[in-house]
Amino acid sequence: MGNLMLKDLFLNRYSILLSFVVFALTLANGFNTVYCFFFTLLFLIGTFTQYDGFNKVDLLLNALPYSRKQIVSSQYIGVLVCITSMLIVLSGALYVINLLFDQSFSLLSLKSIGLLYAVALLDAAFFVPISYIIPPKYALISFGIFGLLTGIIIVPAMRFYENYVLKLIADYGYNLYYISGGIAILLFLLSWSFTIQIYKRKDV
Repeated sequence: MGNLMLKDLFLNRYSILLSFVVFALTLANGFNTVYCFFFTLLFLIGTFTQYDGFNKVDLLLNALPYSRKQIVSSQYIGVLVCITSMLIVLSGALYVINLLFDQSFSLLSLKSIGLLYAVALLDAAFFVPISYIIPPKYALISFGIFGLLTGIIIVPAMRFYENYVLKLIADYGYNLYYISGGIAILLFLLSWSFTIQIYKRKDV
């Protein structure tokens, strides 16, 4: 399992590096820090989950002594590692930039980190099964459409968040975070189990 995770991280090293570029570009264009993290995580998850299919890595993996459950699980765990690492590294980088260069980029609060983590889990719960269901060439199209729709609805969605969600948070406090986080984790685990069953029945 550890070797499979290292494989995912190694093969996706360019996607991880490009994620830093996405973050820097969105930050340089004046986007709110939360939006910068959102776009970066969306890009990272979308590219991370598509690599194996595009490069037919699954053909090689199925010739090795790994079960299909292990192959799928390593990808889900790899996504978790990448999400966590990206949030930690980029948050630390923002802090250092503010400290050394006297910048005023807003740092993420623990609430924002929790919200971003929940959204990232939901993105992964969607993209990972898609990469096993849809052929790679169509999966890229679906990712592009999803990204386009995200770009279209992001402004009204953020207005809704600022006008209504924050009010709900003020009314219900941390209970809303616990409920949202629980739902995101549950959907992520259901997606994990669902994808294992899909891949077990898939002809490679």
